[in-house]
Amino acid sequence: MSLFNLSQWQSDVWQNSTRYSVINCGRRSGKSTLAVYKLLEFVTENPQTIVWYIAPTYKQAKSIMWSMLTDVVPTEAIAKKNETELSIRLKNGSEIHLKGADNPDSLRGVRIDFAIFDEVAFFEKWVEVWKVIRPTLMDSQASVWFISTPNGFNHFKDLAERTGEDWKYFHFTTYDNPHIPVFEIEQSKLEMDEDSFAQEMMGEFRKMSGLIYKEFSRDIHMVDVPAITNWTITRALDFGFAHKTALIYFAINSTGSEIYGFDGLYETRFVSKDISDAIKIKDAGRHITNPIADSESPLQIEELARENVMFKPVKKDKDSVVTGIKKVASLLRVRADTGKPTLMFDKSLTWIADEFEKYRWIENTFSNVIREVPRKREDDAMDAIRYFAMNYRAEQEPILSTYKKDKWRIG
Repeated sequence: MSLFNLSQWQSDVWQNSTRYSVINCGRRSGKSTLAVYKLLEFVTENPQTIVWYIAPTYKQAKSIMWSMLTDVVPTEAIAKKNETELSIRLKNGSEIHLKGADNPDSLRGVRIDFAIFDEVAFFEKWVEVWKVIRPTLMDSQASVWFISTPNGFNHFKDLAERTGEDWKYFHFTTYDNPHIPVFEIEQSKLEMDEDSFAQEMMGEFRKMSGLIYKEFSRDIHMVDVPAITNWTITRALDFGFAHKTALIYFAINSTGSEIYGFDGLYETRFVSKDISDAIKIKDAGRHITNPIADSESPLQIEELARENVMFKPVKKDKDSVVTGIKKVASLLRVRADTGKPTLMFDKSLTWIADEFEKYRWIENTFSNVIREVPRKREDDAMDAIRYFAMNYRAEQEPILSTYKKDKWRIG
């Protein structure tokens, strides 16, 4: 029986004797605390053993667990501590190792007596990781904990559905943590969309398919834009020709608590000269800060620059689409302090509302891993808004442009 002060759900998991425990927990439910206590208890009561804690990456293993671990392991029990390797060897001969799963080959070779996989739903190479780890458990017949919050319908859901006398599934929510005030959870429910709250706080497996921006509502997000004198003005551009060229102007107040898409362009068959002519008219008398455009069209960005219409290419990586979508979604959520969302749009820009209501996920299956990606159809405004969300808080030298009396000043 544990000597630690455990909550009811933590005690239920602790007392379980099956070899494999799949532990599905909502955010802030206390799963990391339970993990560190279990690691310490195991190595203390079992001399000459090796335990591993494995997070999605080395960086996460360090940020999630290292400081917690060093706080609970008694100094007098430590023989050696290595922060670079994230390992602790005790005087009784036992060892605790923190590992990242981003390089599966680095996990080969060592016998393990007990293992905890944390945030296992977010392992990008789960199949490869398990193939490497499984043989290391054979000699000791080690027990394993698989802990996570769900992440769609992926390998963690498969683990949760495993059956057999060696397997037991646990499901707990954020409400099960007695140290989290209920009103805080209820407030998060108001600020999150239904699927996100169900997955993140309630530990429900949700397939995030269908409509992408469930936060969007014409009644809430399409408004009469107030006076925007002295606000920061920027613009974002997604190039098109056969499909739409989408240009959107944004006004940001001094605190960033209100952002309005107040003007724009949504046209087919526009070449660079058409775009530059339209922008010069719309820019007249305004200072434009940090304009952003699709980096996949460098020639068109250069052509616009020759017309003294400046844009910076948006920075992209393999996760930039999903990351950008999350940033837009956060801006669309109604704020507790103002009672309205951060990002809103002028009622006249109906084409933006149309795209929000049509923008949907599709499934893309590759190498037996289901990845959800946006449907590439009627998404030009969505791309432009995503570029803005990815860029507007970035710390960078501003590009300012003013169009007056047929002259441009760039500085």
